[in-house]
Amino acid sequence: MPAASCRHAPVESGADLASARRWWILIGASSLIEAVDWREAGRDAQVVILAGDTRIPLDDFPRGTARLSYLSVGEADPRRGYWSEVQGASFLVEPDPSWPGSVRVDLRDPNWQRILLQQEIPLLLGRGFDGLMLDTIDTAPYLERQDPVRFAGARRALTELVRAIRQQHPQTPILANGINALSDVAPFVDGFVVEGVFATYDFGRRLYRETTGQERDFKLAQIAAALAVARHPVFTIEYADVGDVALAHWATGESERHGFHPYVAVKDLNMPP
Repeated sequence: MPAASCRHAPVESGADLASARRWWILIGASSLIEAVDWREAGRDAQVVILAGDTRIPLDDFPRGTARLSYLSVGEADPRRGYWSEVQGASFLVEPDPSWPGSVRVDLRDPNWQRILLQQEIPLLLGRGFDGLMLDTIDTAPYLERQDPVRFAGARRALTELVRAIRQQHPQTPILANGINALSDVAPFVDGFVVEGVFATYDFGRRLYRETTGQERDFKLAQIAAALAVARHPVFTIEYADVGDVALAHWATGESERHGFHPYVAVKDLNMPP
């Protein structure tokens, strides 16, 4: 659940994201979408992040609610319209075991960059989205770490890709969701999204829990490094099971204590607010 329920000033540009306290994200598949009153759901939200589900009418959100579209830059999604074009392409590297169907991509490939810059982003913004949340940016450092020779320059390619997005859309609010690559994209985005800083879903043990001190310290250090590059607001997605009020409140309080903007969600990010 969001950390606050009061009304706030509208977010109209990337610079305004620093003032956004009330926000939520819905990018997972849900059978409840068609039953939601989106005008009411967005009544006092300053920012909402959506996955482009056409069942969600963007025009129903109140004026002043910044509607950001999810965009995976480091993984190809078979549910997207471009899939028939990229299926079997050489830049598809390997499946992501955490998200069945998604395939990690080689960000250095100009064909993949073209699809994002000339097809996906214009399509999303043309549908009425006000901005973007760039996800899977950590694919670049992951691949470079796994095979430094084969994927040399992957992080640099990510930086140049996000630079190109910013150059093409200088006034568009852009968030970046990740941890290892936040510093790489920091100069060209307006805010950071970091998942599971204080409360996470443990895929191995299949349960929600507080992060360990080591996990927390690592993420806080990466956030600090990104903030040293560019001072942006930090939005955290804390994970807690439905009904686990204690974990949700604790994670919310810790995130706010660090000056972050928290939102508590289930692991699939598919619960309407």
